[in-house]
Amino acid sequence: MSGSATVAQRRHIGLQQLEAIAATTHGFLGPNKRPKFMQDEDSRDAVLVSSCSRLLERIELDGSIGQLLHETVQAQQKIFHSGTGTLVFLAGVWSRVALECLNRGITVLDIKTAMRKGLEVCLKVCKQSAVSVEELKEHKPTSAFKSEIQETKLQNMDVKLSQNLKLTLKHSRHFNSHDAQTENTQTALNDVTRIAQAVSHGCDSSMRLVLKACKLQPKNAQNMDIQKLVTCLIPSLSEEKSHVLHGFVTLLSVEQASVVRHLQAQALNIALVNGDLCDKYRHVGFNRLGNVVHITDCADMPSVSLEERWMEDVLRKLHEFSIDVVLVSGMANVKLKDRVFGANVLVIEGVKTSILKEFSICTGAVLVSYITQIDESCVGRGVTLGPWRDFSENDLIMVSIVTAGTSLVTAVICSSVPAKLQSLEDQFWSCAYRLHQALADGKVLRGAGAVELLCIQQLHQSKQTEMENPHEGVVLELMAEAWMDYVSTLMLNSGSVGSKAEAWTAIAHQMRLHINGEAVAQGVDGISVYDNVTVKSEAWRRALDLVFLVLQSDTEIITGVSEGENVYRELMYL
Repeated sequence: MSGSATVAQRRHIGLQQLEAIAATTHGFLGPNKRPKFMQDEDSRDAVLVSSCSRLLERIELDGSIGQLLHETVQAQQKIFHSGTGTLVFLAGVWSRVALECLNRGITVLDIKTAMRKGLEVCLKVCKQSAVSVEELKEHKPTSAFKSEIQETKLQNMDVKLSQNLKLTLKHSRHFNSHDAQTENTQTALNDVTRIAQAVSHGCDSSMRLVLKACKLQPKNAQNMDIQKLVTCLIPSLSEEKSHVLHGFVTLLSVEQASVVRHLQAQALNIALVNGDLCDKYRHVGFNRLGNVVHITDCADMPSVSLEERWMEDVLRKLHEFSIDVVLVSGMANVKLKDRVFGANVLVIEGVKTSILKEFSICTGAVLVSYITQIDESCVGRGVTLGPWRDFSENDLIMVSIVTAGTSLVTAVICSSVPAKLQSLEDQFWSCAYRLHQALADGKVLRGAGAVELLCIQQLHQSKQTEMENPHEGVVLELMAEAWMDYVSTLMLNSGSVGSKAEAWTAIAHQMRLHINGEAVAQGVDGISVYDNVTVKSEAWRRALDLVFLVLQSDTEIITGVSEGENVYRELMYL
């Protein structure tokens, strides 16, 4: 106990810093986010930030705690594209729980054991309260999503009419098979629309854009392929102009317009480069030979640089195999791009690897690390350039690259406010990943704080059972209060209450109803909102793991670790 007393008497700076940083993001919790304008000191460009991941990217995080939080949030964002607000909030309030426990003289080991049990109780609540997506298919669509279902019906009526005209002279059983297939597709899309509505989290326009993209992936009506989605940002049009297009859509410089015009309405050959398109690039794992000196006895060597010779080789390869389009995952040499303009070859940089793989499958092209490796078998065929649009006021043109059989779909996201584009793109990806995860999980959780209210109930019940650890009840009580803080902030941000005090009163009333044997409300504001099971569970786990890591680090800094002490088994390492 002497060790814990030492810890309690000294300040746990790491936990305090984590709580302070998390407090700055409370406005991002819930559907009605309070965005922040961030300005880059160098470029003076302003960006509207409405998510924890973007905020942490743009603020200066000099300390190790801020960096740990940023890395944890980025790991969550990279996989799920949502749940970061919950993660950061819980990391903050659970840091406060740990600090309070330390002030009461509870040992670090007891704190970790009890909080881990509290998390297990909450995860069990998630598992037991999960709702099958089949139940969501019975929900009536709101006015925002009725148009999507109606549009699907009209499209399928057109398909049926077209099929009937083509099959007039065929046997009636063919009509039946086509009608059944069309009907199944319509039903599947309508079901997806209802699920999308449930997990839209107030971002109706972005989710409708996701649904339109889903309709252009007919093979994946039941579970859209998230890897086949791309975004293209247009800074000069209003948000109502946002739409989806089949194929890979990208923005090019106005100088490339002549090349696009020349290649229009032709069957084109394509090359795919997985890396940078420059003479200095070497693939990952390449080991340069050390202590090697190149010498020659030829005094009349031409004064041509290695870069020039490399460019000549590239141009010869492009001409030899009649390559019209080159997609590059990295950057392209500026001089080479200028040279290929004259040869009417379109070079597009920064293409995601998943897109390169899709073009490889659909065109027969082989991905290469160096353009000079290209031979006849590496060239893909059957690519066309779709209609292009000129945005001369921004020195840009928009062009789509399409090939037969591709499931690639691009969401063209527009805004007349350039600072808002990044936020709209993040909204689109959040909606797409929430819908994708809901279809993959096959179940969802009731949102708007409903599951968290159940967690509060279960934590109160758990502390009333017999416990081996005498401090466990205190820790579980503090975790329940942290959940009450979470739900009250959610209620305040959603506008259902006017203050935190009013929210706490409403939550306490719900708890009294439960004690009296009455059912708890499905959500704090009565709205049919749903969350992803996997996303929420992972956010909770990551938040607690982060708190434990900071708690353990603070403890070792304060108390020290003497040689020979058997404490290493309790340490957590990055």
